[in-house]
Amino acid sequence: MSLQVYIMRHGETEANVQEVLLGREDSPFTEAGWRHPVEVARHLDGVALDRIFASPMARTQRTAALVLETLGRPVPLDTEAALAEIDAGEFTGMTFQQVRQRVPVTAVLGQFRYPGGESWGEVQTRAVDFVLGLERQHSDAEVLLVTHAGVIAGLVAEFVDEPIERYIRTRFGHDFLGRLTVEAGTFVGYDHLAGTVDTWY
Repeated sequence: MSLQVYIMRHGETEANVQEVLLGREDSPFTEAGWRHPVEVARHLDGVALDRIFASPMARTQRTAALVLETLGRPVPLDTEAALAEIDAGEFTGMTFQQVRQRVPVTAVLGQFRYPGGESWGEVQTRAVDFVLGLERQHSDAEVLLVTHAGVIAGLVAEFVDEPIERYIRTRFGHDFLGRLTVEAGTFVGYDHLAGTVDTWY
């Protein structure tokens, strides 16, 4: 028996377009941002989802609601803190350029902790622990995670057994859909099913 974990990112926000590190704050969807969840949900039409888990950020909650509306069938929806965006602390609201100017060039991105916030390594740990815990509770199930690019990067890095800093600059697009397979407490498979994957900067 295995757990099938579908993973998607929230719809595009104005802050994403402006290249702002949003962290735990919110930003309105762009016009495309309202379309992205609908497009991704259509790829899930034939999947018998047992449950949806969404980050507590407003943008992921909006995304999950649009997915459910598009699917047109009842699927239990849980809010899960382990899937939340990174706490960017004092860097919240800065542009990517401002962030680059403040992060030491010698910093290991997976270990660098935003002042007053988290490191990407900590984000990865909480996300991986949550998914492995899901397998213990929901083996032989199909679930959807509605989350953020950095969380997705951490999960994919875990599968390929690479440090998260190798993947944190990978941009999993707002139209992205992936699937992880979990068996016996291990990530044993990953498939990129739809959408864009490229590099941040």
